[in-house]
Parts: sequence; structure tokens; C-alpha cells
Amino acid sequence: MATAKTNRQKEIVKYIKARKSASSTELSGFFSVTEETIRKDLQELSDRGELLRTFGGAAVREYNGERPLNQRVIQHYAEKQKIACMAAKLITADNLIVMDASSTISVLAKEIPNNLNVVVLTNSLENTNTLSQNAGVTVYCTGGKLHKKSLSFQGILTESAIKTYNAEKAFISCAALDRRLGVMDTNEEEARVKRNMMAISREVYLLTDSSKIGSIAHITTCPIGALTAIVTDSGVSQATVREFEDAGVRVMIAE
Repeated sequence: MATAKTNRQKEIVKYIKARKSASSTELSGFFSVTEETIRKDLQELSDRGELLRTFGGAAVREYNGERPLNQRVIQHYAEKQKIACMAAKLITADNLIVMDASSTISVLAKEIPNNLNVVVLTNSLENTNTLSQNAGVTVYCTGGKLHKKSLSFQGILTESAIKTYNAEKAFISCAALDRRLGVMDTNEEEARVKRNMMAISREVYLLTDSSKIGSIAHITTCPIGALTAIVTDSGVSQATVREFEDAGVRVMIAE
């Protein structure tokens, strides 16, 4: 006989699939249980691959195509935060930096100190909103065609805007990374934006959690030789670190 917990979890899945997403507070009220009970249910459902945890709730797991930003940012969040904290130390006073619209870079945007007097150029609506609250950052948004899943601006107008600047540092991320295949992404327009960001920058830092290393995506954005350094977490193997460093790319490990 199915337990009350099993039945509730089945109904939670139906509820979220009908609405695409829901908060823990909303689910707690609807099912008349505590938020702690709902959080445990959502974690179990996420572990089984039935739903995807998000900040404050859960969403439908999308298996095809690019996932929305709010779904991507929660994945490996602890690692992303460590990576972002290390990368923030690379930003110095009066820098002009460019930042892409990836979930990892959106975490970096929250870690930039407010006393550096830096200029940030970004194609990310999320980063623009975050950095607008930082008194020490002057924000330039590229504009262009808004891609709703990633909350990023893409296309000819975006690329033209980037080309008008010269930057000290670019901070980008990726969908996958491989020693032979290079830095990879799933969206061709976003890959072109990153190439333009790299082209105007003296230094290029790739921020990626170790789960992406050794995986494959269908578009190569650039070879790893185009990078100044890779900032990743302690889950990367020493053999992989040696491979990247043998190719001339510094590897920075955030503990």
C-alpha cells in the first residue's frame, strides 16, 4: 500500500508539472504540511530525477535544450560560490571587465567588492540587475535580442556593442570543457558573444565547476589555449590539472 508520503510526492510532481515551478511555501500551504517536509520531498524527488531543485522550491526538469538560468544556478551551487570567491580576487581597482551570462558568472557578480571602482560590460540581464546594487561598479549592458531562458542579450547588436570596448579581463563559463575539444557551449549565439568578449580582453578566465570537465557539448567556443586560466573546484583530478597546465593553461583550484 502506498504511504501518505509516496502519494504526496506523486501529487507534488503533478502540481509542479502543471505550473512549471512552485515554491516550498506554496507547496506547504497546498498540501498542509510543513516547509521542512516539503523541502525533504523536493530533495528526494530531485535525487530521483523527477524534479529539479531551485532556490526556494522546484521546477520541471528539462532534458532537451538549454535549461533556464534559475535551474542552472542551483546545480553545484556550493562549488560555484567557491569558484566565484576566488575569481573575485582577480578583479582589481579600475579594471574594465566583461562578464558573460552563465550561471557561474551570475554568482561572481554577487561577489565583486563594492569598493573597487570597476567597470563591467555584460550581456546578462541578471548581472545587470545584481551589479546595479553595487555602488563601486559602473555597469554597461550590451543590449540586443533577449534570450529568455538565459536572460542574456545575443545577436548582431550585442556583438557590435562588445567590439567598441577594450577590457583587461573577461570572465566566462561553459557547458563543457575538454583538453582536446576545448571550451564548449550549447548555444551558437552565446558562443559568438563569448568569442567577442575574449577578443577584446587581455586576459580570459574560464570559471567552471569540475562536473563539466571531460563532458561534451555540441559547439566549440574556443580552444583551451585561448584561456589565461581555468578557475575550478577541488573535484578536478590531478591528472586533468596536469593536462591543462601542459597545454599552457594555468589551473586555479578553489577550496
